[in-house]
Amino acid sequence: MKSKRNFIISILLVLLMVLSGCTSASQNTGSVESNAGAQTQIKAGTYTAEEQGYGGTVKVTLTVDENGKITNGEVNATTETEKIGQLAAPTVLGNIIESNSYDVEAISGATLTSKAIMSASKKALEQAGLHFEEEKVTKGEDEEISVDVAVVGGGLSGLTAAGGALETGAKVILVEKTNNVGGISKFFSGGPFAVESQLQKEAGGKYAELTRGQLIRTLNDYSHYINYAPLTKNIVENSAETIEFLEKWGLSFHVNPESPQLAHRDDDLKWRMYHWFDTFSYEPTEVSASDVLRDNLVSKGLDLRLETTALQLLKDDKGNVTGFTAEKKDGSKLTVHAKAVVLGTGGFAGNPEMMKEYFHTSDISMWGEGGSGVKMAWDAGAAKWDLQSSLLHGAGMVNPVNPTEVSLAFSPFNQIVRSPLLWIDRSGNRFGNEEAVYDTAYTSNLGYSVGGIYYIVVDTDTLKAYSEGKHLITDPAVGGANFDPADFVELAEEGVKQGIIYKGNTLEELAVAADMDAEKLIDNINSYNAACESKDDVYGKSPENLEYPVKNGPFYAVKMQISNLGTLGGVRVSEKLEALNEGLKPVPGLYVVGNDAGGFYGNITSYPPYEGLATGFAVNSGKIGGRAAAEFALGK
Repeated sequence: MKSKRNFIISILLVLLMVLSGCTSASQNTGSVESNAGAQTQIKAGTYTAEEQGYGGTVKVTLTVDENGKITNGEVNATTETEKIGQLAAPTVLGNIIESNSYDVEAISGATLTSKAIMSASKKALEQAGLHFEEEKVTKGEDEEISVDVAVVGGGLSGLTAAGGALETGAKVILVEKTNNVGGISKFFSGGPFAVESQLQKEAGGKYAELTRGQLIRTLNDYSHYINYAPLTKNIVENSAETIEFLEKWGLSFHVNPESPQLAHRDDDLKWRMYHWFDTFSYEPTEVSASDVLRDNLVSKGLDLRLETTALQLLKDDKGNVTGFTAEKKDGSKLTVHAKAVVLGTGGFAGNPEMMKEYFHTSDISMWGEGGSGVKMAWDAGAAKWDLQSSLLHGAGMVNPVNPTEVSLAFSPFNQIVRSPLLWIDRSGNRFGNEEAVYDTAYTSNLGYSVGGIYYIVVDTDTLKAYSEGKHLITDPAVGGANFDPADFVELAEEGVKQGIIYKGNTLEELAVAADMDAEKLIDNINSYNAACESKDDVYGKSPENLEYPVKNGPFYAVKMQISNLGTLGGVRVSEKLEALNEGLKPVPGLYVVGNDAGGFYGNITSYPPYEGLATGFAVNSGKIGGRAAAEFALGK
């Protein structure tokens, strides 16, 4: 795999899940036996097996020696989501090879892909003559405990809530349904925003000129005042102190000298408030920010329960939330009695039914949780709020219909995806200034305006120019494009085979292949070509990005889908992150933080293009909500 491809992959896979801790296949799910019960019956060789994943068939090939040791392997996961399953697949396979076992930890957010790789690996090992005895799980005893504050969800918001409660003097438990902490931050978080921090003061210049009031006014204006300003104000005014708070829990930060997104470089507020985790890197690292928090919180008394799923909130006869019930991995019941509960379960972007209901389309690539915390809060009396606010971020090629061994997403063809070439919607219309590609939020926002699916339309001359290295300025976000030499016509033909690129020798043929209105498509392409010869009077695209008209066939339409990194609301909260009912009265004892909490953004779909906002809201809401919950529990 080329270095640039690793560069792209590693930014989102900074640290995933720890290995299972097992060292051989026989230690994971029971003993390994050969066909005849003797190791001599193991058949050294290379074996391939398939399993159904999230988007289609996942193929695994393993090489096994005469002792049953896995010496090499390959995985083809081109059917899986570009920014999740395809990124996770190499790590899952690497863990299988390193541990010499198919039974490794699934990667949070890519569970179906992970399980498919593990299952296919098991099938391949069985072909080599290895047999496995399935582990019998014995249900444990039910457990009942009492604490001051109980936190549900082990992402950054839940972890910081636990930290805020602990430092206030509370006895705290945190339950997380997966086998590790971190949630979405493991994949996408570079760090939080902060304004007027010590780091910015030390950096001086334009960093030190930013003010909290400036950001509060900007966010209020961006949302057209539909956000809950007291919440926005409290989050922003806490942001500098939250950096110090996180430093006390073992994290460290730095500010960068340059914006990672081209579109932000002329607006200091959009990027100079970004505080990067020192643990964050474009290369794989051993420790993530959430791991640091986890270890330090546990050392200070946090009762951390992994693979424990909260099921239902408990309430007394006065309507106060008094804890919850949960199920542990072994099937036993955990009853937690608490004076206050904090919900931080990561929103509902992983729930197709809820996404369809509130976002009115099924054509958004989804990542995230299923809405368990949001639903528990609603059941407890909290009001629904800000349900169509989401972290729509970027876009990528759709999953292959007919997967091959080639992953276009990580090939040099991603230069096409990251360039401001011609964008056409499913009806045949050009629908905006394609320079939105330089801002990940604007990319997805523009794509959402046409339902989440659109096409990048190019001709053969454009592909030949890219083959010669004559590309437009590409989007540098999350590691940038792959600039390895390549034949772009050949790659486009590969996409045609996979069913994710449509081809036509004429524009009429292209319209038929992509199911567009041919007359509309031709009219829009003619208008675009005219703009390339003079200027774009309609959408205002820069002359330097009008270099490639669409004139000479064959023509290609690359099918694109926007990405959603998580919903950003669901439950109405106060500025102290108390869950509120429709009358803005608190639900006693219930606090909601992170992606479960609504009101900070207040936007209908559109995420403000200011770097570090999502992580900043996670850690600030967590800290504020955790402290408030502890003060309520302790009567302070």
